[in-house]
Amino acid sequence: MRVYRLSNGNVRLNGLFAPEDGEFVLSTFDSITSPRRGGVRFVDPERAAWAQKMQDDPRSTEQINADSLVQLLTIAGEADPGRVFGGRRPAVRVIVTEKALTAEPAEPGPAEPAAHGQIEGNPVPISQETIDRLLCDTGTRGTKFDDIGQIINVGRDERLFTEKQRAAMGVRDGGCRWVDCDRSPAWTEAHHINEWLTDSGDTNLAEEVLLCHPHHLLLHNQHWKITRTGTQHWLRPPVENDPEQTLIALPSNAVGL
Repeated sequence: MRVYRLSNGNVRLNGLFAPEDGEFVLSTFDSITSPRRGGVRFVDPERAAWAQKMQDDPRSTEQINADSLVQLLTIAGEADPGRVFGGRRPAVRVIVTEKALTAEPAEPGPAEPAAHGQIEGNPVPISQETIDRLLCDTGTRGTKFDDIGQIINVGRDERLFTEKQRAAMGVRDGGCRWVDCDRSPAWTEAHHINEWLTDSGDTNLAEEVLLCHPHHLLLHNQHWKITRTGTQHWLRPPVENDPEQTLIALPSNAVGL
C-alpha cells in the first residue's frame, strides 16, 4: 500500500492485497454499506432503522468508505496496545475439505498436488500453509455432504481461544515473540505450537504464542517451527535458512518475565 500527499493537500491511498487480506477488506466495507448494495430487508427494528439511515445518508458509497476507514483507524489508534483482541472474523470464510486438513504430508510430486482451500467468493485457491495459519487464530464449522453433494449435517462452531485466554497471552508474551519484534499484543495473532487439527494441538496457554501478522505469515509460508521446553520457547529455522537448524531462544517481551 502506498499512501502519499497530493499537491492540493488531499491524501491518496493505492494498495494491492493478497486474496486473504483483500477479502477481509472487502467484507469490512461491504458490511458498512450493505443496505446500499443489496437492499437488505431487516426484521429487527434497530437494524431496520440503521439500514434506513444508511439509505438516507446523502454521502456517496465511496465517501462513506473513506469516512469509515478514518473511523476504524481512529478506534485502532486509541485501543489499549496491551490488549489481545478476542473474537473471530466471520465475514471471510475459508472452504477446505477435511481430507486436505488431516492428510499426512506427502512427498511433493506431480502425482500428489499440494492441498489447498478457497476463500468464499474468490476463485483463487489458497495454500495449505495459509489454511494452517488461519486455523491457529480462528475457529471451524464442519459441514458434511453425501456422495451427491447434499448437506447431511452442519456441526457447531469450534472456537479456539476465549477472551480471558487471549488477555493472559498478552500479559505473558508482551507482544510478538519473534526475535527482535516490538509489536504490541494488540497487533498479534495466536499461533498454536502444535497444529490444531493435524497435530492435535491443545487450546491452552502452554501450547501457543503470540505472533504479529507478518511473522505469522513468515512462519507458516517458509516453514519455520516453534517448540517448547518447559516454559522456554524456541524458534527452529528451516533447512534452507540454516542447515543445522540451530534453535533460537524466544524470550517473553513482558516486563519482569
